[in-house]
Amino acid sequence: MTRNRIVTPEDGHQAGQGVVEPEGHAPPPLLDATIPAPPILSGPPTVAVIATSAVSPAIESNGNGNGHGSANGNGNGNGSLNGLRKPAPTRAPPVTRRRAGRLTVSLVIPAKNEARNLATVLDRVPKCVDEIILVDGQSTDVTQLMAVSCRPDIRIVSEEVAGKGNALRAGFAAAKCDLIIAMDADGSMSPDEIPQFIYFLEHGFDYVKGSRFVSGGGSLDITSLRKLGNRGLLTMANLLYHTQMTDLCYGFFGFHRKYLGHLDPLASGFEIETELTLRAVLAGLRVAEVPSMEMPRRSGRSSLRSFPDGMRVFRTLLRERNVDARSSVPAPIAAPEQLA
Repeated sequence: MTRNRIVTPEDGHQAGQGVVEPEGHAPPPLLDATIPAPPILSGPPTVAVIATSAVSPAIESNGNGNGHGSANGNGNGNGSLNGLRKPAPTRAPPVTRRRAGRLTVSLVIPAKNEARNLATVLDRVPKCVDEIILVDGQSTDVTQLMAVSCRPDIRIVSEEVAGKGNALRAGFAAAKCDLIIAMDADGSMSPDEIPQFIYFLEHGFDYVKGSRFVSGGGSLDITSLRKLGNRGLLTMANLLYHTQMTDLCYGFFGFHRKYLGHLDPLASGFEIETELTLRAVLAGLRVAEVPSMEMPRRSGRSSLRSFPDGMRVFRTLLRERNVDARSSVPAPIAAPEQLA
């Protein structure tokens, strides 16, 4: 089986750039100065790692600060973009996300008893998101009331069956936009990172997943036991599926809604994150990893159980390997306008 090669910074024009521009293809215009252009893919599907600390939607656009990620001015701190190569004069000017005919975005957030964390998450959702779907897993606190108070335009879907996988599948079914982004409600994932997922989905990739272990990413929440388990399962996944992924069990990802019928998620628990990634690879979708920073959850305790959920991921790796046991791939679901 042909190995899915990762595009690394060393393959690009310079270290830290993290993408490859295939010979004979001009890269698309940059959305802004903070996000490098992805490759235009041809041939077999590729799992690409956008490994660069420069990919950060939270980067300030002006100022002379010395902190992380200053895009202009005289800052010399970690992540400064003062030396970023300017687009060639022949390139078209950068486009804005609010252009005519842009892809619309649904944000799906599964939640159970996350009232104390929701305000921080919902208040930071960027304007490029067109609809927010909160899937409430039978919360006993004021999760739904808090959500409506923060975002009166939010759509709330109640899911009676327990499990993160069930909640996400309910949210996916309710989504009506072109792109679907999924993230947690506990404050461990930053909504400020959503634009980088959207950018790569708009420029050549079909499925984009966050990675805590690629350059520019990180985690302040993962325990030593979970990190060891994730590494072992990741190694197994890369060997079985001939990939070179850097993270496996992480719930910040996005994809084109038109491929939902091909992904056909069935998992009921945390293993749905692994299931979706594996099915994206097996379906031949163009997959990319982008840096993501995982923060400690703001309040409460996680529902993740290291050993039981690790075993569910392990069984998912073995089950998805048996492609013949899966049902035939259905046709893509209807476009949003057909559901209106």
